[in-house]
Amino acid sequence: MNIANVKTKVILDYYFGNCLLWLLKPFVSLLNALRRTDHSIEPRGKIVYLKLLGGGSLVIALPSLLGLRRRFPHIPLHLVTTSAVAPFAELLGVFDRIIMIDDKSFFALILSSLKAFVRCFGADAVVDLEVYSRLTTVFSLLTCARNRIGFFLDDFSWRKNFNTHLVYFNRHGPVFHFYEQIVRWIGATSAPMADCQRHVMDRLPAPRARENVIHRIAVGHACSNLSYERILKPRQWLAFFKERVSSDREIELMFLGVASDRAAADSIIQTLVPHFPCARFLNLCGELKLKESIAELRTADECFGIDSSIMHFARLLGIKSVSFWGPTSPANLLKPIPGLEEEIFYENIPCSPCIHVAEIPPCNGNNLCMDKIFDKSISLEDKSSLFSTWSKNNPKDSSAGGGR
Repeated sequence: MNIANVKTKVILDYYFGNCLLWLLKPFVSLLNALRRTDHSIEPRGKIVYLKLLGGGSLVIALPSLLGLRRRFPHIPLHLVTTSAVAPFAELLGVFDRIIMIDDKSFFALILSSLKAFVRCFGADAVVDLEVYSRLTTVFSLLTCARNRIGFFLDDFSWRKNFNTHLVYFNRHGPVFHFYEQIVRWIGATSAPMADCQRHVMDRLPAPRARENVIHRIAVGHACSNLSYERILKPRQWLAFFKERVSSDREIELMFLGVASDRAAADSIIQTLVPHFPCARFLNLCGELKLKESIAELRTADECFGIDSSIMHFARLLGIKSVSFWGPTSPANLLKPIPGLEEEIFYENIPCSPCIHVAEIPPCNGNNLCMDKIFDKSISLEDKSSLFSTWSKNNPKDSSAGGGR
């Protein structure tokens, strides 16, 4: 069974995770009634973090993680994650050990999860950063950690008793606040952004030498497959560059990403080339490891991007930034950074943000929120029109709008 697709993982997590929670709940309730464990929050031993999806989330969490690392330098800090997120954890350099979950197939997932479980069993505390996952809740429980810390949404019941400490997670609130609240509970203070910047810069390799001293713009055009609705179309990139950059100006546009982002970068480049004859285009997608990509990013004079790990790293490094938002909200994900020069483009239309709120985007992938940034003539007077595509494809329930 191939579970590489995010949608398949979500379905597996929901149904398999719910079954396990339902089976375990009577035993957990009984044990909680019989045992009198001391759940004081001060750490006494190994702390394990769980983060399986979203490398950019670890970048957002860096101030809290670095603050925790500094407050308790002698306590082992481990991370359970997947191969997609592991390079981010390695670059941030706050974890003593990174434990991998292989999510390429169902068999590999089970086997690697068992190995990870053995390595985490008996931890003093497990911090589950996966807000929506059932299986991470099960994993946290089975470690028998003295403290199991996680988030809950409006539905408190399914995590009650499984975690010893729960933080309310407001989908429309600033994510970094909830990460920082956990470390404040534990007894640490989040590190200042300036310290986080120095911490990351000290871990970067030397970038390649620039051939000419011209204006370099990094482009973060791609994102994880968690939500492709964040992506801008080539014609939208063209519209923005035409407005921002003179056609006769000498600039270098550097596209950063993984190998699967390379074709999209080529498509944008092909669209831009006829209109910017003096520009130099550099597609580095798939050519560099993450550390090398961020080292190159550090040499940029500006960064233009969507909600992506490249954009979050650019902000962390203090690079002048321009970002585009729609399916996700900048108010949720961007912590203010003193002295950072940035522009944020966001059209808060009725269905935005939808990521993590709706199982299916109300527009069914036709990201009107991103289109609205570039075309102010798009009419959004009738809110129900935003759901027309979803309703047509799901005639059994046209009133749900794709929400959970």
